[in-house]
Amino acid sequence: MHILESYSVNCKPSGTVAEDVATFLPTIVSYIERQEPVRMVLPAFPFKSPNAHDKALGALPDLAEELALYHLNGLCQNIGRVYEPGAEVHITSDGLVYNDLMGVLDETVWEYGETLRKMAVERKLRHVRFIRLAELLDHHPCSSRDPESAKAFYLAHAPCLRRELMIRFGDPSFSPDTAIKTDMDVCLTYRGYIKFLTKDLAQKVASKSKRARAEEIAQTARSMIVRGQMFAAAIRAQRGDYVRLSIHESAKGRKLSVPLIPQKPGSIGHTPWHSCVAVGVDGSYRATHVDQVRDTHDLVYKDGQPYYYRERSELFDWAADGIEVEFEPLYPCGLIIRPAGGASQPPSIRSIPMRKIRQLSCHMSPVVCRGFADTGTEDMFVDKAAELGKVAAWSQDIIVKVRDSGRQDKKNNNVKSNEAMPMHFDGMFRFEHKVDPKTGETVRVQNIPRYQFFTCRATAPEDDGYTLFANSRLFFRHLPLPWSAERLQQATWSMENDGFWDAKVYNLPLVIAHPVSGLPCLRWHQPWGAQQTKFSTCDVTIHNANAGLIPQIDDLTYDYRVCKRFAWHVGDVLVSDNISMLHTRTAYTSDCDRELWRIHCD
Repeated sequence: MHILESYSVNCKPSGTVAEDVATFLPTIVSYIERQEPVRMVLPAFPFKSPNAHDKALGALPDLAEELALYHLNGLCQNIGRVYEPGAEVHITSDGLVYNDLMGVLDETVWEYGETLRKMAVERKLRHVRFIRLAELLDHHPCSSRDPESAKAFYLAHAPCLRRELMIRFGDPSFSPDTAIKTDMDVCLTYRGYIKFLTKDLAQKVASKSKRARAEEIAQTARSMIVRGQMFAAAIRAQRGDYVRLSIHESAKGRKLSVPLIPQKPGSIGHTPWHSCVAVGVDGSYRATHVDQVRDTHDLVYKDGQPYYYRERSELFDWAADGIEVEFEPLYPCGLIIRPAGGASQPPSIRSIPMRKIRQLSCHMSPVVCRGFADTGTEDMFVDKAAELGKVAAWSQDIIVKVRDSGRQDKKNNNVKSNEAMPMHFDGMFRFEHKVDPKTGETVRVQNIPRYQFFTCRATAPEDDGYTLFANSRLFFRHLPLPWSAERLQQATWSMENDGFWDAKVYNLPLVIAHPVSGLPCLRWHQPWGAQQTKFSTCDVTIHNANAGLIPQIDDLTYDYRVCKRFAWHVGDVLVSDNISMLHTRTAYTSDCDRELWRIHCD
């Protein structure tokens, strides 16, 4: 219930999201009693805005849809962390419900929907399902596996399905004008329609007078309200036992308003099909319109298709460094950099401009260079680390080779095991002696490295041995009330560790300012008991804050909106900012060859 609440937006003048979620409690309880996945239904993803000049990038899904699908899949994965059967989001496209009103072809709706499905499959978003209009009307979709036959079947039946929806679920007594005046949910939806139709239909009504343009837009919005009521009735009839999600503001608690690309707290924001995504140098993803960013951002293509806008910066221009690369933003954070064009002779890591990697990692960690040569050459790996920053060695080893040692005794370093590890930052147990300027006493203080520099020599089996990176900026965005960054800045914490580390550290700040961005950064080591490890255990005490903050931190650092679960490829070179990020790993198969090389840099 708390997870659903955290994904929803309160659109009511009074009351809370918790009250809205509570209306679905009997539905959720019925799933739990049957030990079935919690099923949610979302009417959405119709087709891209027909205004591909000022709003969207084209007719096909792009980074906006990709982020939205990841977000919905993450909702289900977060539920799966507390409820083993998990959850599913069933997307029922309303493309055929509205497209004829806006002059969008049935074929355009098909291509958009098919590309969306392929996107979900290719990215292994296993908790996202799709429902066609035919299924809501009790018809079996085309069973042909031949794409052309399936498309032809769809196009032949699309007009019939639209008519059947109107006949079976139309209400002759329904008046859109009356509903707009008396039903707050309908009114909010109508206002939303007017807002986006003004731009969607701009080219279609450009030749008309201002009054005629306004009337056509209003009439289209009223027609959409009527069609929407029919579609909602079909969903209630066929999926009435699902938790109802909505991309529109709702004031009555009949559905949960869920933003698909999280923006400002408490805001629905733009939907993916009415916008494009602008990626900032600060690592942010912002849903916006093309005409708002085309002069300040560069248009990025993927597989020949316009995919997103990226803030203009020399950090993304590697041509001056003698190398052409492509950048792939990750969800919820991170960046993959590949040599452009799939060169037959991959460039050496020697060509990577580490100054730019260093700056990118401040905001976009983890930054991954994939597809480069010479990653297994130790001397070159050390040289590139030195370009990143001052190399900080542990004991006598510059490169720490992280692999399962096979040791099972208490004194083994859990880093060199195949166990899952607690969420932490590196340098927790790295100390140096400094003179206190106030007392003149020599004291032992933490000496935390600024960067982690990795390369992957061997991977664990697929879906095994992930490295997890928790982003502080996203942590504080999703931190629920009554907690806040300001409140956490007042807290300190202490930790006692046994086994290999056998260290005790007291009065550590829970939040520090990032040395470059100034943003609050979480400093934390997850409590780790004997039931979780055979090696070093860790007891954590928090000060100046309620002890309930500990499970809150541990829960949110693993939240799929905050934490990137990264799957290694052999040869990956990865840099992570050890101040803005926390990290850990999942357990992996004991007899595999998984091996990472790691260097710390200041």
